Amino acid sequence: PDSASERLFTRILSMVNTDDVNAIILAQKNMLDRFEKTNEMLLNFNSLSSARLQHMSERFLHHTRTLVEMKRDLDSIFRRIRTLKGKLARQHPEAFSRKCRQGCQHQSWLLQGHLSG
Repeated sequence: PDSASERLFTRILSMVNTDDVNAIILAQKNMLDRFEKTNEMLLNFNSLSSARLQHMSERFLHHTRTLVEMKRDLDSIFRRIRTLKGKLARQHPEAFSRKCRQGCQHQSWLLQGHLSG
């Protein structure tokens, strides 16, 4: 008294090789294990990379601030030097002959060009 559906089911089961199915299931379990390990490694890598990026960003910001401060200090120093040169030139014009004045202006021009650029 087998029904048609039971006979169809029995025939389909007889067509399937259980060793092949077990091999496929084992391969899928192995791949799942590998993917889980890979995922864990990637999570660790991302965590370490994020911490390193944070650290390096802080250092970069600190160095940038230091450079900006140094440039501001150098601008101030060179401005004071130009002021002192002008005062000395007005107080002692004989010491600043035409030849010296040309050389000093050239040096000042070079310094200004390097600092402003």
